[in-house]
Amino acid sequence: MRVITPLHEDPSIPRDPQKSPSRVAYIALEGEMTALVRTDQIERLQFLEPATLKEVKETPMPLTAQWLAVLLDGVEDGKPVRLGVAALEAGLRWDATYRLVINERPVKTARLELVATIDNQLAPLKETTLLLAVGVPNFPYRMQLASLIAPSGYRREFGMAQAPAARTQILGVPLAGGLGGLGERQAEFVAEVALPAEMELPSAEAAQLVFYETPPLDLKVGERASLVLFSQTLPCREVFEWTIDETPIPLPRPAGGEGRMPPIRPLATGFWYALALRNTLKVPLTTGIATAYQEWRPIGQGLLTFTAVGDEAILRLSPATEVVGDHEEREVSRTPVTEKRRADKAEETVQVGWTVTIEGTVKIRNTRNEPVAIIVRRTMTGEVLTVSDKGEVKVTPPLRAADRNPTSQIRWQLTVPSGEKTLTYRYRKFVPME
Repeated sequence: MRVITPLHEDPSIPRDPQKSPSRVAYIALEGEMTALVRTDQIERLQFLEPATLKEVKETPMPLTAQWLAVLLDGVEDGKPVRLGVAALEAGLRWDATYRLVINERPVKTARLELVATIDNQLAPLKETTLLLAVGVPNFPYRMQLASLIAPSGYRREFGMAQAPAARTQILGVPLAGGLGGLGERQAEFVAEVALPAEMELPSAEAAQLVFYETPPLDLKVGERASLVLFSQTLPCREVFEWTIDETPIPLPRPAGGEGRMPPIRPLATGFWYALALRNTLKVPLTTGIATAYQEWRPIGQGLLTFTAVGDEAILRLSPATEVVGDHEEREVSRTPVTEKRRADKAEETVQVGWTVTIEGTVKIRNTRNEPVAIIVRRTMTGEVLTVSDKGEVKVTPPLRAADRNPTSQIRWQLTVPSGEKTLTYRYRKFVPME
């Protein structure tokens, strides 16, 4: 048995008002089982058998501190013990950015670099190897405290902990990645024509995640570091991409009396100049902001989204000026839709809406003196009847049985010579009575 006695304050030493007084947190009674008893809850201690105290150890502990005791059996005094702890902690995270460089025309390849910016707000790191996750880390219960350390009054509802004052940061594995130089804090990228040799940090797979393993890092709390994860040459080509929205974009309105800002129009509603990257790496590309350069000249920025191995990513860079487009739709027919309904023990025919057939036209004008690759996407609510130029159609059934219209997307991918080109399609949709 080991008894830990209270530690009282020395009245001769001036007390710091900013610090809490110290006292013993528990007494450890060791036998066949070990019991931990708080000293401030003990009124009387009586030994049922003769006992000799072999060791009396005073342990100071702040009143406001929370401690987790780990009791080990079969450990010899004075010998070191290696103890590992795995836990979810907030405060250590990384962000991803890309640098993309093209050095040839026409574009056939591009050098892609991924830079991780590591932000340490957790604890000092000394010769620490980090595993940076790429994928979709899923920890939905990260805010739920374990029962062992949950304070009194901590409620759980529907399997989720309820903590009124709980705050959390993003876990240390975000959904994005980046590149840079090891140990360079707040470093700025300088575009250079001569790129470094191709490289890639070691990576390992675990379930549906891929982890990049960093070299040992030293980071104080509040420090950041920039680290190149890979620099590789990938197949690349220029494309002009246009995604046609189904809902018309409203015009800006003056700010009202409530001080609301007018809606912001997108930068472009037509074609975008973009780069199509084929992921030939052994790992997927994570989501991150990409800055593109032609040699040393910056040509635009865009969001490179998650791209599986072997897939192609479309990186929008800037509104197109050499390829322009125009889109219009017109109604070609409207047929009433009726249903038989029972009313007053009799059936009657009631009109519930119309079947409307719509024809769409996409006009493209290529002002270059050479052919260009284009990608046009058109999403609509309804069933596609016809589509020109071998457009691919993808149909998503309605989410609810009461919905009559599926969601359809047409995707054209073709080469357009200098001059004009017209794409057509036709679809029908059910329009209910107002």
